[in-house]
Amino acid sequence: MKILLTNDDGYTSEGLTVLADALVAAGHDVWICAPSSERSASSHAMTLHQEITITQFGAMRYHCSGTPVDCILYATRAKVFDHHPDLVISGINHGFNISTDILYSGTVGAAREAALTGLKAIAISCNRSADGSFPFAETASFLVSNLDHFYKLASPECVININVPARSNGLWRSGVPAYLDYHDVIERRDSPVDLDSLVLGRRGGVAPSQRCQTEESDFSLVGEGYISVTALAILPPVHEETQQRLEAMSRE
Repeated sequence: MKILLTNDDGYTSEGLTVLADALVAAGHDVWICAPSSERSASSHAMTLHQEITITQFGAMRYHCSGTPVDCILYATRAKVFDHHPDLVISGINHGFNISTDILYSGTVGAAREAALTGLKAIAISCNRSADGSFPFAETASFLVSNLDHFYKLASPECVININVPARSNGLWRSGVPAYLDYHDVIERRDSPVDLDSLVLGRRGGVAPSQRCQTEESDFSLVGEGYISVTALAILPPVHEETQQRLEAMSRE
């Protein structure tokens, strides 16, 4: 299978390298077009008012000065590669992309852009353990072992999103997104240059918590040690109750 890899952690990231090596060892033809530097939390952002530079760093290996979405956009439409891949995989991301993380994630954004161009796509992430390490090898092994199954389920209407906990029980379950509360701390400081300005910074607080009672959420599954696999629709569904009210109002 011809597989295009990207991510939002940058082309030198360990997660990308480990996954590429595992896929090559399994006999796949692996291409890379990933950001030149870390572009985490870039969601579906794309570069509109600046030029993009794509630099080759190996055979069928490129890094892109833009966002993760730019990587897919230019790799496919600018014909960086001779033809389209069979599959796009975005990751392995350094940290979860679950529940409301999905809205911010450059990893998922790149996979979504691939689907919008008509390609099958998978986003994959894993979490850091207490000692600071990530289970990249185990995550790559899981994906390689199950790639045929997930490939068949992916489509231009659906991205497969996978999250592997730091200490997995080796089993996977189908999860759904939930609402998360983040507990980051916003810090305010006076500007050393302009005394009428504020300098705002953010530092991490405690771990996120699930706000709602969604059962079998991806967030709860990884907390129980399961690998979470979610089918993400490319176009989000409408809020049915509000949509019905809008339709009624439009006819008044």
